[in-house]
Amino acid sequence: MVGCPRRWCGSWRLWSSWWGCRGTGRQARSAGGAGGECCCAAAVIAGYILEFTFGALGLIPDQAAATIPTEGISWNYTTFLNIAFLLLAAAFLIRFLRTGGRQMLAMMGGAPGSEEHGGEGRHDG
Repeated sequence: MVGCPRRWCGSWRLWSSWWGCRGTGRQARSAGGAGGECCCAAAVIAGYILEFTFGALGLIPDQAAATIPTEGISWNYTTFLNIAFLLLAAAFLIRFLRTGGRQMLAMMGGAPGSEEHGGEGRHDG
C-alpha cells in the first residue's frame, strides 16, 4: 500500500468493507489505479481537515485545563432508572418464558420453503 502505512488505517480491508470502499478499490485496481489506498488516504485527509477546522474555530479544549473526575461511582437518578429498567426487562423476560415464548421461537425457526412450513413460499421458477 503505497502512501498509506498500515499503522494509520489498521486493516484497510476491514475498514473498507465497513465503510463501503471495497468496491471502489476494486474498480480503481481494474483501471490501473491505487486500489484501496484511495479510501485510506481520503480518511487521513478528512481527519486533517477536521482537525485544522476545529482548531481554527477554537473547538479543541486546552489539555492543561482538563480535569479528572475524582467522584468515583455515585448513586444518582440514572442509577435508579437503570435498576428500574433492568427489573422491567426481567419482568418481560419472565412473562415471555411463562407464556410459551420458547415454543413460539422454535416454531418460527424454520426457513421459508422448508418441510416444517409445508413448502409455502417456495419459488422454483
